[in-house]
Amino acid sequence: MSDGRLFDVPAPWPAAALWLGPPGWPASADAAGPPAHVHRDPDAALDALRAAVADDHRLTRLLIIHQDAFAGSDGGGRLTNWLAGAGALRAPLLPVLLHGDLPAAQLVEFFRAGLFDALAVPVSRADWVNMLIRAEKQLQRRDHGRLLLETSGHTRETLRRLRQELGEPGESPAELLRARDSLEAANRQLSDAMAELSLLYRFGRELSAASNWDEVLREILRSLTGFVGAGGAALVLRAAAGGTYSPRQTWQWNEGSWDKVLVNLQDQVDAAVAESILAPGIFRLEPGQTAGRAAGQRLIALPLEHQEVRLGYLLLLFVSPEAREAVSRRYLPFLQAVRLVLAEEIAGAQHSDRVREVGAFNARVLQTVSSAIWVTDELGQTVYCNRAGQEMLTGTAVEDTSPDDALFRVGRGRALAALPAAAAGLPELFLDARLALSAADGPPLTRLRGAPDGAWQGEGEIRRDDGVGIPVQLQTSFMPGRQPGEQWLVVVAEDLRPARRLEAERLRTGSLQALVEMSATLAHEIRNPLAGLSAQAELLAAQLPDGDPRGRYLDVITREVERINGTITRMLNYVRPYEPALAPCDLWEIARDALELAGPHAREAGVALALEAPGESTAASACWLEADSGQLGQVLLNLLLNGVDAAPRGGRVTVALAREARCDLPDPRSGGHRRGPGVVVEVRDDGPGFRDGDAARLFQPFFTTKSSGTGLGLSLCRKVVSAHGGGIAAARRGDQTVFRLTLPAGATAGTRPLQEEAT
Repeated sequence: MSDGRLFDVPAPWPAAALWLGPPGWPASADAAGPPAHVHRDPDAALDALRAAVADDHRLTRLLIIHQDAFAGSDGGGRLTNWLAGAGALRAPLLPVLLHGDLPAAQLVEFFRAGLFDALAVPVSRADWVNMLIRAEKQLQRRDHGRLLLETSGHTRETLRRLRQELGEPGESPAELLRARDSLEAANRQLSDAMAELSLLYRFGRELSAASNWDEVLREILRSLTGFVGAGGAALVLRAAAGGTYSPRQTWQWNEGSWDKVLVNLQDQVDAAVAESILAPGIFRLEPGQTAGRAAGQRLIALPLEHQEVRLGYLLLLFVSPEAREAVSRRYLPFLQAVRLVLAEEIAGAQHSDRVREVGAFNARVLQTVSSAIWVTDELGQTVYCNRAGQEMLTGTAVEDTSPDDALFRVGRGRALAALPAAAAGLPELFLDARLALSAADGPPLTRLRGAPDGAWQGEGEIRRDDGVGIPVQLQTSFMPGRQPGEQWLVVVAEDLRPARRLEAERLRTGSLQALVEMSATLAHEIRNPLAGLSAQAELLAAQLPDGDPRGRYLDVITREVERINGTITRMLNYVRPYEPALAPCDLWEIARDALELAGPHAREAGVALALEAPGESTAASACWLEADSGQLGQVLLNLLLNGVDAAPRGGRVTVALAREARCDLPDPRSGGHRRGPGVVVEVRDDGPGFRDGDAARLFQPFFTTKSSGTGLGLSLCRKVVSAHGGGIAAARRGDQTVFRLTLPAGATAGTRPLQEEAT
């Protein structure tokens, strides 16, 4: 039962009224009149009305109905039938409903069944008094009409008796004409009522289905003004609670008078002056009697309210006070119904707009977060996947879309027919076995959904079709699904590759720092004795006579001292920070110089050298780039000498140059690759190559496949190439060993990064 205090009605209470409501209402039964006038059961109240019809002196005219008298899921239908039953008594009864903000459609149905008025609780004294005044006027009009009918009846009976005495027929043509006129008047009233209901139904239907409210509102205002005979109409709304009013749509309205209207609108309506009230929710409004365009105009204002929030006003403009009063007398119930329909639809539309705004905002947030987010149903089918999740599954970047398009990216396991082609091919996290959990047995979906409340934290791996495994930190939880009792699983995955790259870089930096300190110490501690050994060897060599066979031992000592000194120099070059001196240079020229320097060593080893370039002439073969030509020449010379050492006698070492419009270049910021114009250099040899698994280790310091050497040459090569923004890799291609260098050639602005590991 509703709070009885909400249904308390202010004084005065009508002396002759029937009260129908729950026990304990009205609050003062004595003030409500004799106990026979207070009823709890609708059927008993209707029986009391039927009994009172026979004795007009005992007939109660005003019926005050509490909403809870018809409580229950079928209360609306029972109240409609009860009102129809009261109307069938053909007595001057005026039912008034006290309700707690019922829907407009239901109130319209009650008015059609015979309801005189409806007051939303709590009822203010002004609304209550005005209802009593209108009811009294209505009863007076009915009494006057009844007296006229009785007088007319007596007159007709007297005339009929006189005609019978004179021998005239009982029914004169005049009486038949009057009967016909009466039927035509009743038919017109019924047609008008049907037209009002049809218009209300059309308003509600068009507003509910409208995609463009501007056109629909303008058509509604046009239809409404034409139906009631107004000169113009306007819908005035406020953008937010407490905001200012502004015209939303108008029809045949002089917009130059808006300042005068809006100034008086809030003050006059909110003051609720009794003289301005035409009916509940309908007010007279004076726009101002200044000389000019507003002079002589009159308004009817219908405040649009929903749950005690003022949304705006529907204003009807008339050319004269007489026209306004005529419409107010003729169309009061209809205008009340229009007010309720518009208020409900506008409130619903504003609520939908707020929901869409919140949904679009949430979608933008989910699409911009760096963590991958999936929502799956109980079968593991994807309900939602954000942009980071799609990129993690496919390895390709997702195009930017509008918030509405990105609101719900549905997986192919649900609503497949509505999916675009790109989304339809998106792999499923669980159904396609893309997710593997670390240190967890069994299928991932069963393991995650079996966790308490679906809450699981740990590491895993997401596997792509291209064979790349992405380490991730997982966190899951349950959320309610669309159906009652349904639990969806939310999976949040954070890409661990950046963190692991940072950790690897930290470890490398730490080891490099230790190597720097060790190298500096070794250089100091070793080079000093080496200098002494070299000086002593030179002194001994100077003291030996020419041709002394002991001189060859001193030569060996000198060469070994130089070799040790060279090793220390290379080690210091590796740990020393390097910044290339960039300048325009031709890679073709650099490669040709490197071949000339390696020529003597190659001829001694019986290995042929070759240079392959894009063109036959020097001009056509030029591969220009910004680089440190000296350091790049040293890199190529080192790779050529390694190739000569690896190739068998009679073998061949080839340097191949090529320009590519889109080649993979390292992207230090993301740890992956970017695409852009570049130059590719390949050094190929016919040697036996290296063992499986050694390709990545070749560029580590002190790793070598030779029987002699320090293992620092390729490490220095990678350091120089990386400083130029390029990359170097080794691979076996058939019977050849290939060292491939990629170097940027020109600006790379506008290239699209690919989120994948460097090879």
